[in-house]
Amino acid sequence: MAIPILNAMTVDVEDFFHVSAFESVIDPSQWKEYQPRVDGNTRRLLDLFAKYNVKSTFFVLGWVAERFPELITEIHRQGHEIASHGYAHRRATSQSRNEFKEDVMRSKEHLEGLIGERVTGYRAPSFSIGYDNEWAFEVLTELDFGYSSSTYPVKHDLYGTPDWPRFTYKRKEGIIEIPIPTLKLMGKQ
Repeated sequence: MAIPILNAMTVDVEDFFHVSAFESVIDPSQWKEYQPRVDGNTRRLLDLFAKYNVKSTFFVLGWVAERFPELITEIHRQGHEIASHGYAHRRATSQSRNEFKEDVMRSKEHLEGLIGERVTGYRAPSFSIGYDNEWAFEVLTELDFGYSSSTYPVKHDLYGTPDWPRFTYKRKEGIIEIPIPTLKLMGKQ
């Protein structure tokens, strides 16, 4: 008997000009000047996933969903999970509580309108939830998210909280946090 292969696959549905590494040189007001690649690239992933019968969670930027609604409905039609990656790819650490709530709510409402069902998952851009903004978990709970994948238990120049749990756990706010997987090697993650 063949043993089924289980995996956890996620995709951040964003374009190259959205990433935090470019935020000091590409302002969001300039995004419309760039040729989007997200539609074609994501469709190539969908073809690969279909070929190998892989299902994934797609963390979708609201900005992308507004411009490519057919892409989002196609991802959903193929049986993949649609989750929120916020609206404008702003790191949670750069927003106030109210700004964060507005950004995430705008994305969630738009995605739910496209797919006709509740969006339960959220991933902060650049895994930007840490000690300084744990209130973000309260906001996610208020907005009826069931889980988050917004922490990275490593040290990185833009993100990371190395002493946070490495494995899935339930937060005191009631939301499940699924950190990005890490490997502990020679005393470091």
